[in-house]
Amino acid sequence: MLNLKVTEFTKYPGPRYIKLGANSGEEFREQHLINKLREDPKVSVNLDGVLGYGSSFLEEIFGGIVRAMPAHPALFHPNGDPIVKHEFITLEMVNFIKDHLVSNDDPSVLSEVNDYIARQIEVLEDK
Repeated sequence: MLNLKVTEFTKYPGPRYIKLGANSGEEFREQHLINKLREDPKVSVNLDGVLGYGSSFLEEIFGGIVRAMPAHPALFHPNGDPIVKHEFITLEMVNFIKDHLVSNDDPSVLSEVNDYIARQIEVLEDK
C-alpha cells in the first residue's frame, strides 16, 4: 500500500480545474493520485494538515477518480472539457481509497468524500 499526503502536494488546496488556478483537485488527481495508482492499486490518501478544503477540490479528486474509469458514462465535465479516462482504474481501487482515507483533523471530510464517491458509483452502476 502506498500513502499519499495532500500536504506533499499543497497546504492550500485550490479550485476544481487546472485552468482555474494553482493546486487544483484535477491536478492532484491526474498528477499525484493516478501516478500512485499506476505504482500500486492500493493507495491511502491522507487529507490532514491543509488549511481547509473547498468542496469542488474534493469532488474533483474523488468523484473524478470514478468518472475516470473507462466504464463510467460521463465523457465531458460540466465546463465542456473532455474527461480523461484511465483504462487501469477499477472499482476495487476506488473502494480501497474510500476505505483508507485519513482525516483526523476534520472527520466530517470523510463522509463528504464518501458521498462524492457514492454518487459517481451510482451513476456508473445505473448506466
